[in-house]
Amino acid sequence: MSKVLYLLILFIITCPNSSFAKKEELPLGQYLKLVEAQNLNFKIEKANVDMAQARSRGVRIPPPMIGYMQMKEGNKMNQGYEVSQEIPFPTKVSKEHEVRTLELESQKETSRIQKYFILTEARSAYIDFWSSYFKLEIQKEKLAWLKEHVKIAQSLSWPDTAAKAHLLEVELDRDLLENDVLSMESDVITYREMLRNFAPELKVEEILPIAPPIPSIETPKKAPYSLIFIKEKELATSSAREALKKQSYLPDFSVRFRTYNGNEMSPQSQELMIGMSLPFAYFWQPKAELEEASAQRHLAEVELQKAKVESETKVLSLVKRLEAQQAQLKNLKENVIPRAERRMKLIRNLSKRTMEGLDQHKSIMLALLDFKIKAIDLRLEFEKNFAELLKLTGEGSSEGALK
Repeated sequence: MSKVLYLLILFIITCPNSSFAKKEELPLGQYLKLVEAQNLNFKIEKANVDMAQARSRGVRIPPPMIGYMQMKEGNKMNQGYEVSQEIPFPTKVSKEHEVRTLELESQKETSRIQKYFILTEARSAYIDFWSSYFKLEIQKEKLAWLKEHVKIAQSLSWPDTAAKAHLLEVELDRDLLENDVLSMESDVITYREMLRNFAPELKVEEILPIAPPIPSIETPKKAPYSLIFIKEKELATSSAREALKKQSYLPDFSVRFRTYNGNEMSPQSQELMIGMSLPFAYFWQPKAELEEASAQRHLAEVELQKAKVESETKVLSLVKRLEAQQAQLKNLKENVIPRAERRMKLIRNLSKRTMEGLDQHKSIMLALLDFKIKAIDLRLEFEKNFAELLKLTGEGSSEGALK
């Protein structure tokens, strides 16, 4: 009988669908690798680049035309063939190809930045899950301690009002904390499920988060940031479009060759025609298109200058804020929390049978747990600012700054 019971317990523990199944720790770096492999937005960006690359290939000139002709002369029929070709001015062809090439470069840069943004958001989702999970663990520890504290206070028979007030206060804290724990359990499930938005195949029910190391903060060198990269590509493309529109004043050429077989009434004949368009005859049309392209190029220049000013200002502000938060985190972990732990050890020998002892036990223990929660909240705020810095700078990769 005992052997059967042992096998049953072993089966329950090892069963993958059992609530007793052991969960595996999932580090941040490993999660981001899963995001790179599974995220569908990465495939969308690859498709966008592939389409832009296909558009950039080759030259764009109208295809030739081949026609069959039939002419009736009295009762006789005359048949012939025609071959024609429109030929744009050579600089139009080269400028149009240049525009498509720059559009490809712009799409590549946009897709690279977009992938980086996805990884940054995935990193933030993991941090949200980690912070909510461990804050819940701390609150559960606090709740268990308060329940035990209530039992101790209830076991004592104190006639004075202060003791009764103390007991009511602790019971109130316990009841409120039970509600907070229920709410935080829901938050943990929500943040855990959000991980699948970035890695759809991830089995989130089987993972445990671990605290990522605090990233180092360095003042970025003066270089184009992510938004500036994109705006520079957009400006280059707008300038190329403007140059292409300037070619609108230049003529296009056409070549046409006709041949008739001839009949009893008409001899065999051939016709060659070379034509040229006159776009400057209606000069207001290319002029309007050029003015529009010039305005778009000017808008791109202004947006680039605005992006430079805003990016440099935000980066410097974020770096200073992150350095301050990093120092605060270090102070909490190296000074505040260790001192609070030593303080808690010192009061363990104090009697819990007195009002003074109970008050000190309560205030010191809850202060320690609150400091731990404060450290997580500060880390969460630090990570939000760090994510903004990553998006602005676009530096590093999933193997570097993101991990």
